[in-house]
Amino acid sequence: MKRLAVAWCFAVSAAAQTPSLTHGPFRGHVDTSSLHVWARASEPGEFALEVVDVVGDGAQRAFATATAEHDNTLHFVVSGLRAATSFGLRIRSGDAVVYESAAGAWSAAIADDAAAATIAFGSCAEERRRPEQAIWSRILERRPDALVLLGDTPYIDDGTLAGRRRRYREFFAFEPVARTLAAIPTWSTWDDHDYATNDVFGKIRGGDVARGVFVDYHAHASYGDGTHGIHTSFRRGPIEVFLLDTRTFADTESSVLAPNERTLLGKAQTEWLRRGLAASTAPFKVLACGMVWNAAVRNGKADCWGNWIAERDALLRWIGANDVRGVVLVSGDVHRSRVILHPVAALAGYDVPEFVSSPLAQDVMESNRVDGPGLLFDAGEPESCLCLAVANGDLVATFVAGDGREFHRRTVEARELRRGDAADVYRRVETMLQDAFGADYARLPEQDYDVPAGVTAAGAVTAAWREAVVAATPALAEWAKASSFARCRFGVTGRTEGTTEFFDRVVGLGHLRRIALARGHQAIADRDAAALAVTTDGLLALARHLFGEPTVVAWMFAHGAEDCAAELADRASAEWPETAATVRAALRRHLAGRPVLGAIAFPAEQECLRLLGLVLRGFEGDPGPKGAMARRFGADARQRAVAGLVEHLAPLSRLGNAPDPAVRDELVRREAAFRERCRDVLARVKDRKAADGTRPTDAADLADLLLSLAMPSVVDFLDQHAASLRRLESAAADR
Repeated sequence: MKRLAVAWCFAVSAAAQTPSLTHGPFRGHVDTSSLHVWARASEPGEFALEVVDVVGDGAQRAFATATAEHDNTLHFVVSGLRAATSFGLRIRSGDAVVYESAAGAWSAAIADDAAAATIAFGSCAEERRRPEQAIWSRILERRPDALVLLGDTPYIDDGTLAGRRRRYREFFAFEPVARTLAAIPTWSTWDDHDYATNDVFGKIRGGDVARGVFVDYHAHASYGDGTHGIHTSFRRGPIEVFLLDTRTFADTESSVLAPNERTLLGKAQTEWLRRGLAASTAPFKVLACGMVWNAAVRNGKADCWGNWIAERDALLRWIGANDVRGVVLVSGDVHRSRVILHPVAALAGYDVPEFVSSPLAQDVMESNRVDGPGLLFDAGEPESCLCLAVANGDLVATFVAGDGREFHRRTVEARELRRGDAADVYRRVETMLQDAFGADYARLPEQDYDVPAGVTAAGAVTAAWREAVVAATPALAEWAKASSFARCRFGVTGRTEGTTEFFDRVVGLGHLRRIALARGHQAIADRDAAALAVTTDGLLALARHLFGEPTVVAWMFAHGAEDCAAELADRASAEWPETAATVRAALRRHLAGRPVLGAIAFPAEQECLRLLGLVLRGFEGDPGPKGAMARRFGADARQRAVAGLVEHLAPLSRLGNAPDPAVRDELVRREAAFRERCRDVLARVKDRKAADGTRPTDAADLADLLLSLAMPSVVDFLDQHAASLRRLESAAADR
């Protein structure tokens, strides 16, 4: 009996000496190739983490040491993983296993090019005041790919080293929190109550202690610049999150974004953020922090971006200047759930949405129920979180209450988060017209090939055309949006080699122009001034947008749209004088910004360069003598051809917006001389081929051959541009 008692005491003593985990393991930063795991041990010691493959054919290891200096916290880092793979996890202390998961319970992040992802956000959770906190179960039910805690998690009322550690231990031991952090990769920043005290920011006494404890109790891949701050970032498929530190650097220096103004981010964090945004390929870029990005807060509240508005606006202006698309703002702190669409298109190029999610579990603050610019939604829920999900290319924001209710949902289309571009409108219009008239537009009335736009004033008011315009009404309403955009950028590559997206859209744009002209004639016949004005503006906007395309074909198409607008203006002047003045004013506004005559050099040059490339590639692909010649002299010939093109177009630089007969005559002479030279080259080629079967072996001859196949008739192009100008000027003149 005595021996049994001794053995039992020895076993108890040995068990007491074996370290265990008091907290965790929790999932920290996880990406497509690495895994960060946080835990806390019962006492100092060495620990090993094993990542065990699902099929059990191997393991990877990471090591961490629990020390009293870091409150026995552990931070394991495993690399060399494969995206979206699952595995088991085992943690050992010596030979003892202190944690083991089920096979496949852990995983690496989904691939960056994944089309869908969900990220949960929340802030402000006080487990001592609200011990139930069902919101954590709601988060788990959503199965997000990541969780972001925006601060006040936990509330810390003692800023000493011991006090901070105690509060993290208490919060991470709280069962709903522990269960969630064990299941979902989590990133955190701090807000006022876990940085210092209520509404405090900037330099504080004990700031190094605060940062040190934060680093000990989180498993991020990075913390600020490594010495200061705690900002970090991560990506989940189509969403990249930049998690900002809006406490540490506040008012510590002047802003690098807005010189001589206050800073909230500080220089180092600002430069880090700009580098990250510039490099990001994620469709959606979330800028998340504790502080709200607005000034709609209770009176006297100093910790909001509204008090650093110069830096915020400078950041948005930088986003616009660098064409950074997909920016979304997320914040917390104010104990409200809110949606704000910041009217900042003049800065960022588009209006930027902000989603405020607070509290996870705390009291609602009615004092922060403040109206402000762009406020779309506001609610007070004592337990709530935000889920941002990307599906089908768009962002869906869902606010979830502790009882499981979805109390607000809003979809943000990807196209809304980029600089306004009329090309998007034309794409949608083409789809809508094809839905109405068939993919080949077979259900449209037959085109009248005797008139440029394919429809006459008399034909436009027939029953067939009236039915067509009615069927096209939704598409025409969408098309009206294009007039508000100065920018139109079709894709630089089309479906056919060597073309741009514009060539893919030519047929649809042609039918749109024809339908628009028919509606304009109907508007005059029906005395519908609003429809006439919208149609004229749309035609002129179409011309303006296509003048931005680097191709002669697009400019010719623009001339056609101008001619349609001039035709409507002339008819209105003749039949409806009281409305014609409005139409003529639209033409005059268009003329003020229309490209001058000499501007045709740009599309002519670009068109020729495009065709030169196509012709030369065609020659180079020939298996016979032509290919050998092109491969031998192609580079030199292309350089000579480009020089010849520039010389040929040089007279256009002397043109303003008034036709100059001398310039035109010079172009005529140059084109005649060029054609004669090309005939000589072709004759020499023909003679040489008849004599010995060879092709030209001179780079100059090859350059002339290339230009003969690629050079547009500049004189004809100039005449068309001038004719459209004269017609517009005539139609715009007061009668």
